[in-house]
Amino acid sequence: MVDITIYVEGKPGDNSSAATVDSSVTFRENFHQLFSQKLSPLTFNLKIELFGTVTQAKTMLQYIESKGNKDVLLIDLDAPKEKRKERVAYYEPLDTSKIFFMIQEMEAWILSQVDKIEEFGKKEGLERKKLDKKIADNRLLKIHPEKIDNPSGVLDTILRQYFDVVKIRQGKRQKIGKAYLKAKDGPKFIGLLELQTLMKDFDEVKRLIDYIVELS
Repeated sequence: MVDITIYVEGKPGDNSSAATVDSSVTFRENFHQLFSQKLSPLTFNLKIELFGTVTQAKTMLQYIESKGNKDVLLIDLDAPKEKRKERVAYYEPLDTSKIFFMIQEMEAWILSQVDKIEEFGKKEGLERKKLDKKIADNRLLKIHPEKIDNPSGVLDTILRQYFDVVKIRQGKRQKIGKAYLKAKDGPKFIGLLELQTLMKDFDEVKRLIDYIVELS
């Protein structure tokens, strides 16, 4: 049995709120669900931990190195793929083989599986707009998801364009464009994604899974 923890960049809101605690638990559970599609619990004792913002990544890598175990770091690159080597160099001379990137952000993973955006809308009881329009045909999604600048902003735009939140106020039906809430919605999206497809679309995802599998 291989014990391994994936430390994921993520700080969902104000730590003092009960809602934030629930969100953190949901985040860990859904990342665990995603990676368990390839990392069998019979072979891997997999744990997911959130550690805050990318500014804390070097400290986390130092912590991992001090423990001398197999744990790894998963963070947003926040830049085009071509900047990966430059970002990695920042963490040297620490063991950079344990750093894996979500390029350019975690939300690029979501944008790569448009059918999961539709599924999210149904699960959340959102009202679909533009019924004659496929989300996949949106011009914002016509490039590889790794090349999308500010994926979280693009996901917010997509949700607002295609979905409404319906509320009843004083007996009147009101519709508001669905905003993307990273802390609340991000974990739900992660739980819907297909890992095999992510591994095909993102080299870093495949590298992460291959790295962990080779530990067994």
